[in-house]
Amino acid sequence: MIRVVLAICVVASAPVTKPGSGSGWEKVFSAPGADGWISSVWATGRDDWFAGGGWGVVRGSKVGLEREGTPGRAVLGFVVEGPGSVFALGQDELILHFDGERWTEEHHGPDPKRSGRGADLLHSGFRDGTPDAPLVAFGPWLVLVRQNEGRWTLPPEPERNRLSLLGELGPEIKRPAKCDAAGWRWIGKNKGAFFCHDRRAFIFDSGVVTPKGTMPRQCQTTIDSLVFARGEIYASCAHGTLWRTDGMTWRPVAAPKGLKEIPSVSVTDDCIFVAGGHSVWRSCVR
Repeated sequence: MIRVVLAICVVASAPVTKPGSGSGWEKVFSAPGADGWISSVWATGRDDWFAGGGWGVVRGSKVGLEREGTPGRAVLGFVVEGPGSVFALGQDELILHFDGERWTEEHHGPDPKRSGRGADLLHSGFRDGTPDAPLVAFGPWLVLVRQNEGRWTLPPEPERNRLSLLGELGPEIKRPAKCDAAGWRWIGKNKGAFFCHDRRAFIFDSGVVTPKGTMPRQCQTTIDSLVFARGEIYASCAHGTLWRTDGMTWRPVAAPKGLKEIPSVSVTDDCIFVAGGHSVWRSCVR
């Protein structure tokens, strides 16, 4: 089972102390209503973050919370290209764009909806390493490509299939010896994390492969979320466990108490954010 918030983002330079090193957690948001589950969180600063779920999206800042409802269309993931360009993806081919000031709906699905399970869902996005590569949003079947004027189009079937495989499996990589492919995550333009069946993890960056040690067994069965910040991997895995790499070593991070699942993780400045259940939590190095 893989659920991920996939972001294309350059993270600021690191402080000496890394977030996720044991600081306490504070709840910064609780989702409203019967659809109050949270699918995704992404932070661009200690006091500047986004969360989405069955009710819509919310932005947290120093001045408070700003909510944008999406009735009947749950938000399933974010693609973040910078503080002034955030995309929220979801049900019914939903695509919202935040330009630094407000949300704009750039796309929604046709009426009637596409047939087939997951045919109208979008949850992740990427740009590959080709020159002027467009932003691609994808789900279990659907692929949409953003045009220069902000219009989203469904590519012809052969290209849809190619982009769908590229989104799920990543580019062709000369893998290390005895590395049977077990998974791929986009973490930036022409950049991703990939894994072997023996639990070895690697970062791929424009053709350069860097080893990141051996994942814990909890991450072999389930990776709910994975981000890359300051040269390290942060991941939430089976049973609500939270991890970060320290060079080649995977270290556990104490998660908020009572969480059985952490569908989303984000790291910025000196803070780590997690989404779990109906809430968003933040832990910062003081």
